[in-house]
Amino acid sequence: MKTKNVIQKIGIVIMIAMCVISCGDDDNFIAPSPVSTPDPELELKSKYVVGFQSLPTAGESPIDYVLELPSLESLTTGEISVEGKGIPQTGWRFFHQANNTVFTAGYSDDDTCIAYGLDAEGALEEKGNFAFQTTLDNYATIDENTLIAVELTYGGLADKRFHIINAQTGALEKIVEHPIDTDMGSGTPEDPGSTPWVTGMVFRDGKLFVSYHKWLADGSYVTPDVDRAYIAVFSYPAFELEKIIEDTRTSPIGVNGHSTGIEKIENGDIYSFSTSALSAGFTAATKPSGILRIKNGATEFDSKYFFDVESAANGGKLFWMDYIGNGKAIGRIILNDAIGPWGVFKEQGSFFKLVVLDLVNKTVTDVQGIPAHANRYTSTMYVEDGKAYLSSRVGEAIGLNGENADSGETHVYAVDPETAMATKGAKVQGYALKGIFKITN
Repeated sequence: MKTKNVIQKIGIVIMIAMCVISCGDDDNFIAPSPVSTPDPELELKSKYVVGFQSLPTAGESPIDYVLELPSLESLTTGEISVEGKGIPQTGWRFFHQANNTVFTAGYSDDDTCIAYGLDAEGALEEKGNFAFQTTLDNYATIDENTLIAVELTYGGLADKRFHIINAQTGALEKIVEHPIDTDMGSGTPEDPGSTPWVTGMVFRDGKLFVSYHKWLADGSYVTPDVDRAYIAVFSYPAFELEKIIEDTRTSPIGVNGHSTGIEKIENGDIYSFSTSALSAGFTAATKPSGILRIKNGATEFDSKYFFDVESAANGGKLFWMDYIGNGKAIGRIILNDAIGPWGVFKEQGSFFKLVVLDLVNKTVTDVQGIPAHANRYTSTMYVEDGKAYLSSRVGEAIGLNGENADSGETHVYAVDPETAMATKGAKVQGYALKGIFKITN
Protein backbone atom coordinates (compact mmCIF):
# COMPACT_ATOMS: atom_id res chain seq x y z
CA MET A 1 0.00 0.00 0.00
CA LYS A 2 2.83 2.42 0.93
CA THR A 3 4.67 1.60 -2.30
CA LYS A 4 1.53 2.38 -4.30
CA ASN A 5 1.16 5.75 -2.55
CA VAL A 6 4.79 6.63 -3.26
CA ILE A 7 4.36 5.80 -6.93
CA GLN A 8 1.20 7.95 -7.10
CA LYS A 9 3.01 10.88 -5.45
CA ILE A 10 5.95 10.57 -7.87
CA GLY A 11 3.50 10.58 -10.77
CA ILE A 12 1.85 13.74 -9.52
CA VAL A 13 5.23 15.48 -9.12
CA ILE A 14 6.20 14.53 -12.68
CA MET A 15 2.88 15.88 -14.06
CA ILE A 16 3.35 19.18 -12.20
CA ALA A 17 6.88 19.49 -13.46
CA MET A 18 5.79 18.87 -17.06
CA CYS A 19 3.10 21.51 -16.69
CA VAL A 20 5.62 24.06 -15.35
CA ILE A 21 8.03 23.33 -18.22
CA SER A 22 5.18 23.63 -20.73
CA CYS A 23 4.04 26.88 -19.23
CA GLY A 24 7.55 28.26 -19.43
CA ASP A 25 7.79 27.35 -23.10
CA ASP A 26 4.44 28.81 -24.04
CA ASP A 27 3.47 32.22 -22.74
CA ASN A 28 0.03 31.73 -24.24
CA PHE A 29 -0.80 28.73 -22.08
CA ILE A 30 -4.35 28.79 -20.75
CA ALA A 31 -5.24 26.50 -17.90
CA PRO A 32 -8.20 24.27 -18.70
CA SER A 33 -11.49 25.34 -17.15
CA PRO A 34 -12.91 22.99 -14.57
CA VAL A 35 -15.86 20.93 -15.76
CA SER A 36 -19.00 22.18 -14.02
CA THR A 37 -21.78 19.92 -12.92
CA PRO A 38 -25.31 21.36 -13.32
CA ASP A 39 -26.96 22.13 -10.01
CA PRO A 40 -30.28 20.27 -10.08
CA GLU A 41 -31.69 22.87 -7.69
CA LEU A 42 -31.23 25.56 -10.37
CA GLU A 43 -32.88 23.69 -13.22
CA LEU A 44 -35.92 25.28 -14.82
CA LYS A 45 -39.25 24.26 -13.37
CA SER A 46 -42.65 24.42 -15.07
CA LYS A 47 -46.14 24.37 -13.65
CA TYR A 48 -49.68 24.44 -14.95
CA VAL A 49 -51.75 27.32 -13.59
CA VAL A 50 -55.50 27.85 -14.02
CA GLY A 51 -57.92 30.70 -13.46
CA PHE A 52 -60.61 28.99 -11.39
CA GLN A 53 -64.18 30.35 -11.14
CA SER A 54 -65.88 28.98 -8.03
CA LEU A 55 -69.56 28.25 -7.51
CA PRO A 56 -71.59 30.90 -5.67
CA THR A 57 -72.26 30.30 -1.98
CA ALA A 58 -75.11 31.58 0.18
CA GLY A 59 -76.30 33.96 -2.50
CA GLU A 60 -72.85 35.52 -2.91
CA SER A 61 -71.20 36.02 -6.29
CA PRO A 62 -68.60 33.42 -7.27
CA ILE A 63 -64.96 34.19 -6.45
CA ASP A 64 -62.07 33.51 -8.79
CA TYR A 65 -58.81 31.84 -7.77
CA VAL A 66 -55.33 31.34 -9.14
CA LEU A 67 -54.60 27.65 -8.74
CA GLU A 68 -51.49 25.67 -9.62
CA LEU A 69 -51.66 22.06 -10.84
CA PRO A 70 -48.81 19.55 -10.63
CA SER A 71 -49.03 18.16 -14.16
CA LEU A 72 -50.91 17.99 -17.43
CA GLU A 73 -52.51 14.81 -16.12
CA SER A 74 -54.33 16.95 -13.56
CA LEU A 75 -56.42 18.27 -16.45
CA THR A 76 -57.33 14.83 -17.74
CA THR A 77 -58.24 12.80 -14.63
CA GLY A 78 -59.67 13.26 -11.15
CA GLU A 79 -61.07 16.52 -9.80
CA ILE A 80 -59.87 20.11 -9.75
CA SER A 81 -60.86 21.99 -6.61
CA VAL A 82 -59.71 25.02 -4.62
CA GLU A 83 -60.76 23.53 -1.29
CA GLY A 84 -57.88 24.27 1.05
CA LYS A 85 -55.66 25.64 -1.73
CA GLY A 86 -55.37 28.22 -4.44
CA ILE A 87 -54.96 31.99 -4.17
CA PRO A 88 -58.37 33.70 -3.78
CA GLN A 89 -58.91 36.87 -5.79
CA THR A 90 -61.26 39.77 -5.30
CA GLY A 91 -64.48 39.08 -7.21
CA TRP A 92 -64.80 38.18 -10.86
CA ARG A 93 -61.61 38.32 -12.99
CA PHE A 94 -60.17 38.25 -16.49
CA PHE A 95 -57.08 36.05 -17.04
CA HIS A 96 -54.28 36.27 -19.59
CA GLN A 97 -50.74 34.97 -20.07
CA ALA A 98 -47.68 36.75 -21.45
CA ASN A 99 -44.40 34.87 -21.59
CA ASN A 100 -44.12 33.15 -18.18
CA THR A 101 -46.43 35.50 -16.33
CA VAL A 102 -50.15 35.04 -15.67
CA PHE A 103 -52.15 38.25 -15.30
CA THR A 104 -55.49 38.51 -13.53
CA ALA A 105 -57.51 41.75 -13.74
CA GLY A 106 -60.49 42.59 -11.59
CA TYR A 107 -63.92 43.42 -12.88
CA SER A 108 -66.48 45.56 -11.04
CA ASP A 109 -65.32 44.58 -7.52
CA ASP A 110 -61.62 45.31 -7.97
CA ASP A 111 -59.46 47.72 -9.98
CA THR A 112 -56.17 45.85 -9.70
CA CYS A 113 -54.21 43.75 -12.18
CA ILE A 114 -51.98 41.18 -10.47
CA ALA A 115 -49.10 39.29 -12.10
CA TYR A 116 -48.08 35.79 -11.00
CA GLY A 117 -45.03 33.73 -11.88
CA LEU A 118 -42.67 31.13 -10.43
CA ASP A 119 -39.78 31.95 -8.11
CA ALA A 120 -36.32 30.33 -8.35
CA GLU A 121 -37.57 27.24 -6.51
CA GLY A 122 -40.63 26.90 -8.74
CA ALA A 123 -43.18 28.19 -6.23
CA LEU A 124 -46.04 30.37 -7.46
CA GLU A 125 -45.68 33.97 -6.29
CA GLU A 126 -47.02 37.46 -6.96
CA LYS A 127 -44.57 39.33 -9.17
CA GLY A 128 -46.25 42.72 -9.23
CA ASN A 129 -49.53 44.60 -9.52
CA PHE A 130 -50.97 47.91 -10.64
CA ALA A 131 -54.29 49.74 -10.58
CA PHE A 132 -56.46 50.81 -13.52
CA GLN A 133 -59.53 53.00 -14.00
CA THR A 134 -61.95 50.54 -15.61
CA THR A 135 -61.32 46.88 -16.16
CA LEU A 136 -58.78 45.49 -18.64
CA ASP A 137 -60.61 43.03 -20.88
CA ASN A 138 -58.41 42.72 -23.95
CA TYR A 139 -54.75 41.87 -24.30
CA ALA A 140 -51.98 41.42 -26.86
CA THR A 141 -48.53 39.94 -26.33
CA ILE A 142 -46.07 42.00 -28.39
CA ASP A 143 -42.94 40.03 -27.51
CA GLU A 144 -41.49 38.14 -24.54
CA ASN A 145 -41.06 41.43 -22.67
CA THR A 146 -44.21 43.37 -23.53
CA LEU A 147 -47.94 42.99 -22.95
CA ILE A 148 -50.56 45.52 -24.04
CA ALA A 149 -53.89 45.66 -22.22
CA VAL A 150 -56.73 48.04 -23.05
CA GLU A 151 -59.51 49.25 -20.78
CA LEU A 152 -63.11 48.78 -21.76
CA THR A 153 -65.42 51.77 -22.01
CA TYR A 154 -69.17 51.53 -21.43
CA GLY A 155 -70.03 55.02 -22.61
CA GLY A 156 -68.66 58.49 -23.24
CA LEU A 157 -66.22 59.67 -25.87
CA ALA A 158 -62.91 59.42 -24.03
CA ASP A 159 -59.77 58.09 -25.73
CA LYS A 160 -58.89 54.43 -25.23
CA ARG A 161 -56.24 53.75 -22.58
CA PHE A 162 -53.59 51.26 -23.72
CA HIS A 163 -51.50 49.91 -20.83
CA ILE A 164 -47.93 48.92 -21.74
CA ILE A 165 -46.88 46.24 -19.25
CA ASN A 166 -43.57 44.50 -18.59
CA ALA A 167 -44.34 40.83 -19.25
CA GLN A 168 -41.39 39.71 -17.13
CA THR A 169 -42.08 41.69 -13.95
CA GLY A 170 -45.78 42.49 -14.25
CA ALA A 171 -45.07 46.20 -13.78
CA LEU A 172 -47.01 48.90 -15.62
CA GLU A 173 -44.52 50.88 -17.69
CA LYS A 174 -46.78 53.53 -19.23
CA ILE A 175 -50.29 54.34 -20.46
CA VAL A 176 -50.96 55.58 -23.97
CA GLU A 177 -54.28 57.35 -24.53
CA HIS A 178 -55.46 57.40 -28.12
CA PRO A 179 -58.77 57.61 -30.00
CA ILE A 180 -59.71 54.70 -32.24
CA ASP A 181 -62.88 55.73 -34.01
CA THR A 182 -63.96 59.21 -35.07
CA ASP A 183 -67.74 58.77 -34.71
CA MET A 184 -68.00 61.52 -32.08
CA GLY A 185 -71.56 62.64 -32.80
CA SER A 186 -72.77 65.93 -31.33
CA GLY A 187 -73.06 64.68 -27.76
CA THR A 188 -76.85 65.13 -27.74
CA PRO A 189 -79.39 62.42 -26.85
CA GLU A 190 -80.40 62.36 -30.52
CA ASP A 191 -76.79 62.06 -31.72
CA PRO A 192 -74.62 60.74 -28.87
CA GLY A 193 -71.84 59.37 -31.03
CA SER A 194 -70.30 55.97 -30.33
CA THR A 195 -67.54 54.48 -28.22
CA PRO A 196 -65.35 51.59 -29.45
CA TRP A 197 -65.13 48.34 -27.49
CA VAL A 198 -61.87 46.55 -28.32
CA THR A 199 -62.36 42.84 -29.10
CA GLY A 200 -58.90 41.78 -30.26
CA MET A 201 -55.33 42.95 -30.83
CA VAL A 202 -52.56 41.43 -32.94
CA PHE A 203 -49.03 42.71 -33.50
CA ARG A 204 -47.29 42.09 -36.83
CA ASP A 205 -44.43 43.83 -38.66
CA GLY A 206 -44.43 46.99 -36.57
CA LYS A 207 -48.21 47.38 -36.69
CA LEU A 208 -50.89 46.79 -34.09
CA PHE A 209 -54.21 45.58 -35.56
CA VAL A 210 -57.10 46.43 -33.21
CA SER A 211 -60.57 45.00 -33.85
CA TYR A 212 -63.57 46.60 -32.19
CA HIS A 213 -67.29 47.08 -32.28
CA LYS A 214 -69.22 50.20 -31.33
CA TRP A 215 -71.73 51.06 -28.66
CA LEU A 216 -73.70 54.27 -28.49
CA ALA A 217 -71.84 56.65 -26.17
CA ASP A 218 -74.95 57.16 -24.03
CA GLY A 219 -74.32 53.85 -22.23
CA SER A 220 -77.38 52.16 -23.72
CA TYR A 221 -75.44 49.09 -24.96
CA VAL A 222 -76.96 49.59 -28.42
CA THR A 223 -74.68 48.63 -31.31
CA PRO A 224 -74.84 51.14 -34.16
CA ASP A 225 -73.41 50.31 -37.57
CA VAL A 226 -73.94 46.56 -37.17
CA ASP A 227 -73.43 45.50 -40.78
CA ARG A 228 -69.70 45.87 -41.32
CA ALA A 229 -66.43 44.84 -39.73
CA TYR A 230 -63.66 47.29 -38.88
CA ILE A 231 -60.08 47.19 -37.62
CA ALA A 232 -57.89 50.11 -36.59
CA VAL A 233 -54.26 49.84 -37.75
CA PHE A 234 -51.68 51.53 -35.51
CA SER A 235 -47.95 51.86 -35.98
CA TYR A 236 -46.15 50.49 -32.93
CA PRO A 237 -44.45 51.60 -30.73
CA ALA A 238 -45.24 55.10 -32.05
CA PHE A 239 -48.98 54.43 -31.55
CA GLU A 240 -50.00 56.48 -34.55
CA LEU A 241 -53.37 55.59 -36.06
CA GLU A 242 -52.58 54.87 -39.71
CA LYS A 243 -56.06 53.93 -40.90
CA ILE A 244 -59.30 52.12 -40.23
CA ILE A 245 -60.14 49.27 -42.58
CA GLU A 246 -63.70 48.07 -43.17
CA ASP A 247 -65.56 45.18 -44.78
CA THR A 248 -69.28 45.01 -45.46
CA ARG A 249 -69.53 41.25 -45.97
CA THR A 250 -70.08 40.59 -42.25
CA SER A 251 -70.69 42.34 -38.92
CA PRO A 252 -68.37 43.86 -36.26
CA ILE A 253 -65.55 41.61 -35.09
CA GLY A 254 -65.31 39.69 -31.83
CA VAL A 255 -67.35 39.38 -28.65
CA ASN A 256 -67.27 41.16 -25.31
CA GLY A 257 -64.99 39.40 -22.83
CA HIS A 258 -62.72 37.51 -25.23
CA SER A 259 -59.19 38.32 -26.38
CA THR A 260 -59.52 36.35 -29.60
CA GLY A 261 -61.48 38.48 -32.04
CA ILE A 262 -58.49 38.41 -34.37
CA GLU A 263 -55.64 35.90 -34.59
CA LYS A 264 -52.32 35.63 -36.40
CA ILE A 265 -51.38 32.18 -37.73
CA GLU A 266 -48.01 30.64 -38.59
CA ASN A 267 -47.64 32.21 -42.06
CA GLY A 268 -48.43 35.71 -40.79
CA ASP A 269 -52.01 35.85 -42.08
CA ILE A 270 -54.55 37.40 -39.69
CA TYR A 271 -58.06 35.97 -39.35
CA SER A 272 -61.04 37.58 -37.61
CA PHE A 273 -64.48 36.30 -36.72
CA SER A 274 -67.82 38.10 -36.55
CA THR A 275 -70.76 36.68 -34.65
CA SER A 276 -73.76 38.69 -35.99
CA ALA A 277 -75.71 37.33 -33.01
CA LEU A 278 -78.27 39.11 -30.88
CA SER A 279 -77.69 36.63 -28.06
CA ALA A 280 -73.96 37.51 -28.05
CA GLY A 281 -74.62 41.11 -27.06
CA PHE A 282 -75.15 42.83 -30.39
CA THR A 283 -78.06 44.64 -31.91
CA ALA A 284 -79.32 42.26 -34.59
CA ALA A 285 -77.23 42.29 -37.76
CA THR A 286 -78.38 41.36 -41.25
CA LYS A 287 -74.96 40.18 -42.43
CA PRO A 288 -73.88 36.55 -41.89
CA SER A 289 -71.55 35.39 -39.17
CA GLY A 290 -68.23 34.90 -40.89
CA ILE A 291 -64.45 34.99 -40.95
CA LEU A 292 -62.27 37.56 -42.77
CA ARG A 293 -58.57 37.49 -43.60
CA ILE A 294 -55.73 40.01 -43.84
CA LYS A 295 -52.89 38.41 -45.77
CA ASN A 296 -49.32 38.55 -44.52
CA GLY A 297 -47.77 41.88 -45.50
CA ALA A 298 -51.14 43.52 -46.23
CA THR A 299 -53.11 46.04 -44.21
CA GLU A 300 -56.48 45.54 -45.93
CA PHE A 301 -59.05 42.77 -45.78
CA ASP A 302 -58.53 40.13 -48.46
CA SER A 303 -61.31 40.70 -50.99
CA LYS A 304 -60.86 37.16 -52.34
CA TYR A 305 -61.46 35.44 -49.00
CA PHE A 306 -64.65 35.16 -46.96
CA PHE A 307 -65.67 32.18 -44.84
CA ASP A 308 -69.46 32.33 -44.41
CA VAL A 309 -69.65 30.21 -41.25
CA GLU A 310 -73.37 30.76 -40.82
CA SER A 311 -74.22 29.24 -44.21
CA ALA A 312 -71.64 26.44 -44.15
CA ALA A 313 -72.61 22.82 -43.53
CA ASN A 314 -72.65 22.27 -39.71
CA GLY A 315 -72.28 26.03 -39.32
CA GLY A 316 -74.16 28.79 -37.56
CA LYS A 317 -73.41 31.98 -35.65
CA LEU A 318 -69.98 31.94 -34.01
CA PHE A 319 -69.70 32.98 -30.37
CA TRP A 320 -65.97 32.33 -29.97
CA MET A 321 -63.00 31.13 -32.00
CA ASP A 322 -59.43 30.33 -30.98
CA TYR A 323 -56.60 29.21 -33.26
CA ILE A 324 -55.01 25.83 -32.58
CA GLY A 325 -52.49 25.51 -35.45
CA ASN A 326 -52.10 24.08 -38.95
CA GLY A 327 -54.85 26.30 -40.34
CA LYS A 328 -57.49 25.11 -37.89
CA ALA A 329 -59.38 26.74 -35.05
CA ILE A 330 -61.76 25.58 -32.34
CA GLY A 331 -65.08 27.44 -32.21
CA ARG A 332 -68.35 27.60 -30.33
CA ILE A 333 -71.50 27.86 -32.45
CA ILE A 334 -74.65 29.37 -30.89
CA LEU A 335 -77.43 26.79 -31.04
CA ASN A 336 -80.35 29.21 -30.64
CA ASP A 337 -79.84 32.91 -31.28
CA ALA A 338 -83.55 33.52 -30.56
CA ILE A 339 -82.82 33.13 -26.85
CA GLY A 340 -82.68 36.94 -26.70
CA PRO A 341 -80.21 39.77 -26.07
CA TRP A 342 -77.12 38.63 -24.12
CA GLY A 343 -78.88 35.28 -23.75
CA VAL A 344 -75.77 33.10 -23.86
CA PHE A 345 -73.87 35.12 -21.24
CA LYS A 346 -74.62 32.70 -18.42
CA GLU A 347 -72.35 30.22 -16.70
CA GLN A 348 -74.74 27.32 -17.32
CA GLY A 349 -77.05 26.28 -20.15
CA SER A 350 -77.15 24.35 -23.42
CA PHE A 351 -76.03 27.29 -25.54
CA PHE A 352 -73.14 26.06 -27.70
CA LYS A 353 -71.81 23.21 -29.75
CA LEU A 354 -68.07 22.83 -30.26
CA VAL A 355 -66.67 22.74 -33.82
CA VAL A 356 -63.39 22.57 -35.70
CA LEU A 357 -63.01 25.37 -38.25
CA ASP A 358 -60.72 24.73 -41.20
CA LEU A 359 -59.77 28.29 -42.12
CA VAL A 360 -58.09 27.33 -45.39
CA ASN A 361 -60.73 24.96 -46.76
CA LYS A 362 -63.65 26.85 -45.17
CA THR A 363 -65.28 23.86 -43.49
CA VAL A 364 -67.04 23.35 -40.15
CA THR A 365 -66.85 19.97 -38.39
CA ASP A 366 -68.84 19.15 -35.27
CA VAL A 367 -66.70 17.93 -32.38
CA GLN A 368 -67.90 14.60 -31.00
CA GLY A 369 -67.70 13.68 -27.32
CA ILE A 370 -68.90 16.97 -25.83
CA PRO A 371 -72.58 17.83 -25.35
CA ALA A 372 -74.28 21.22 -25.70
CA HIS A 373 -72.76 23.42 -23.03
CA ALA A 374 -72.00 26.89 -21.65
CA ASN A 375 -68.81 28.88 -21.23
CA ARG A 376 -69.43 32.56 -20.68
CA TYR A 377 -65.96 34.15 -20.94
CA THR A 378 -62.96 32.49 -22.49
CA SER A 379 -59.25 33.19 -22.26
CA THR A 380 -57.13 31.70 -24.99
CA MET A 381 -57.34 27.93 -24.72
CA TYR A 382 -54.28 25.86 -23.77
CA VAL A 383 -52.63 23.81 -26.53
CA GLU A 384 -50.05 21.06 -26.01
CA ASP A 385 -48.94 18.34 -28.44
CA GLY A 386 -51.62 19.38 -30.92
CA LYS A 387 -54.53 19.06 -28.49
CA ALA A 388 -56.64 21.90 -27.11
CA TYR A 389 -57.67 21.91 -23.46
CA LEU A 390 -60.72 23.90 -22.37
CA SER A 391 -63.50 23.71 -19.81
CA SER A 392 -67.23 23.52 -20.52
CA ARG A 393 -70.24 23.34 -18.21
CA VAL A 394 -73.24 21.12 -18.92
CA GLY A 395 -76.62 21.65 -17.27
CA GLU A 396 -79.96 23.45 -17.43
CA ALA A 397 -79.91 27.22 -17.82
CA ILE A 398 -79.72 29.21 -14.59
CA GLY A 399 -83.07 30.79 -13.70
CA LEU A 400 -83.77 34.41 -12.84
CA ASN A 401 -83.49 33.65 -9.13
CA GLY A 402 -80.46 31.38 -9.45
CA GLU A 403 -82.37 28.16 -9.99
CA ASN A 404 -80.25 25.23 -11.25
CA ALA A 405 -76.99 27.10 -10.54
CA ASP A 406 -75.43 24.16 -8.71
CA SER A 407 -77.02 21.36 -10.72
CA GLY A 408 -74.59 21.35 -13.63
CA GLU A 409 -71.16 19.78 -14.09
CA THR A 410 -67.97 21.29 -15.45
CA HIS A 411 -65.26 19.19 -17.03
CA VAL A 412 -62.03 19.81 -18.88
CA TYR A 413 -62.15 18.48 -22.43
CA ALA A 414 -59.13 17.62 -24.57
CA VAL A 415 -59.94 18.25 -28.23
CA ASP A 416 -58.08 16.63 -31.13
CA PRO A 417 -58.67 18.86 -34.17
CA GLU A 418 -57.56 16.18 -36.63
CA THR A 419 -60.26 13.71 -35.56
CA ALA A 420 -62.73 16.31 -34.22
CA MET A 421 -63.03 14.25 -31.04
CA ALA A 422 -63.21 15.56 -27.46
CA THR A 423 -62.18 13.46 -24.49
CA LYS A 424 -63.76 14.28 -21.14
CA GLY A 425 -61.13 14.98 -18.51
CA ALA A 426 -61.01 16.21 -14.93
CA LYS A 427 -64.16 17.35 -13.18
CA VAL A 428 -64.00 20.99 -12.10
CA GLN A 429 -65.61 21.73 -8.73
CA GLY A 430 -66.61 25.19 -9.91
CA TYR A 431 -68.22 27.05 -12.79
CA ALA A 432 -65.23 27.11 -15.14
CA LEU A 433 -61.52 27.21 -15.72
CA LYS A 434 -61.35 30.71 -17.18
CA GLY A 435 -57.80 30.14 -18.35
CA ILE A 436 -55.30 27.27 -18.54
CA PHE A 437 -51.61 28.20 -18.64
CA LYS A 438 -48.13 26.70 -18.40
CA ILE A 439 -45.33 28.85 -16.99
CA THR A 440 -41.61 28.29 -16.35
CA ASN A 441 -39.28 30.05 -13.94
